[in-house]
Amino acid sequence: MKPTRLPIPALRAAIGAVATAIALAAPVTAHAADPVRIGYTGPLSGSLSLLGQGVRDGIDVYVQYINEQGGVNGRKLEFISEDDGYEPMRTVAAAKKLSEQDKIVALVAPAGTPNVTAMIGYSQERKMPIVAPYAFSHALTTPVKRYVFTTLPEVRVQADVLGNYIVNQLKQTKIAAIYQNDDFGQDAVAGLEERFGRDKVPLTKLPFDRGSTNFSGVVAQARQAGVENVVFLGIPRDAALVMKEASKMGWKPQFSGHNALGDPQTFQLAGPLAEGAIAIAVMEPLDSKKPQVAEFIARQAKYLPKTSPTTYSMHGYNAARIFVEALKRVDGEPSGDKIVGALEGLKGLDTGLMGPITFSPDQHAGSQSVSFMRAKEGKWGIVTEWVKAN
Repeated sequence: MKPTRLPIPALRAAIGAVATAIALAAPVTAHAADPVRIGYTGPLSGSLSLLGQGVRDGIDVYVQYINEQGGVNGRKLEFISEDDGYEPMRTVAAAKKLSEQDKIVALVAPAGTPNVTAMIGYSQERKMPIVAPYAFSHALTTPVKRYVFTTLPEVRVQADVLGNYIVNQLKQTKIAAIYQNDDFGQDAVAGLEERFGRDKVPLTKLPFDRGSTNFSGVVAQARQAGVENVVFLGIPRDAALVMKEASKMGWKPQFSGHNALGDPQTFQLAGPLAEGAIAIAVMEPLDSKKPQVAEFIARQAKYLPKTSPTTYSMHGYNAARIFVEALKRVDGEPSGDKIVGALEGLKGLDTGLMGPITFSPDQHAGSQSVSFMRAKEGKWGIVTEWVKAN
């Protein structure tokens, strides 16, 4: 049987119809396979690189894990990070690059209170959600910013609860705050002053500039003031320097502080000088017996074997998980407004790594619960249950 031959005009028409069908179908197929891009900006270099790299590593770990499971709603995630050196102007430039050139749908866990604060205006303009930043400022969510969602209890909340503990549990009334002199530190001190003011407890305020390496002056002033408790508000490296300076002077006050003090790096840098310190816990410690913590550590070992888990990387991992939970609830192509709607629908999300997360249109501060850790024998151990702030 001879094959059927179409006349040339009919053949051309058939080929054209097939080509048109392929052309129409191709964008849909390619689009469905496009990854969902998320971004991160933080200090990947400089004195705060331990923070920036740690948070970035945690996000990377969870993204790799999710992609190995097939992605979210059939689409893989693509993670793009930028180094801002902890300089707010660079943070804004990085956010613009990620949004306008890389076409990210959200910033996940950007690090640094002054840095995140600096780009709020841009995120609102671009309708670009900022999800679970490593930042603690009251101003991030009060009043509510449509595209900003925090998970870490703000530093004023931490300061209030810590102040209660110092006055009511430790019975101490001679207190100094050695604090990073920026939006973060000033916010924390405002919280301490408000709390101590209720009991008419004076607070000696001793600021230092970011990047400082000489703490002899502020430590000497605290000692001369007869301070019982030094509340440190900064990064672990600087906390260790303060502890070492106090040790040189033969002075052993009670050290306490916000959550960053309770990072394992404090022990790595200060050694036994950290023994007995008290820190706020906003997340489970790395030696927690909770299975979710063990799971996080195992996944970091699998996907980034050359890195070490820290509370910073746990935060990045947890932030990425929260974002993914919201993304699962987005129908069709994700947009800033769709992601906002999905986040505002999260109620009592328990990742096992921190207190439950709840958002609503009127509340973008997802967690108000903290606990306390004490340094003992080279480790941080939880010594209280989760305490919900007033």
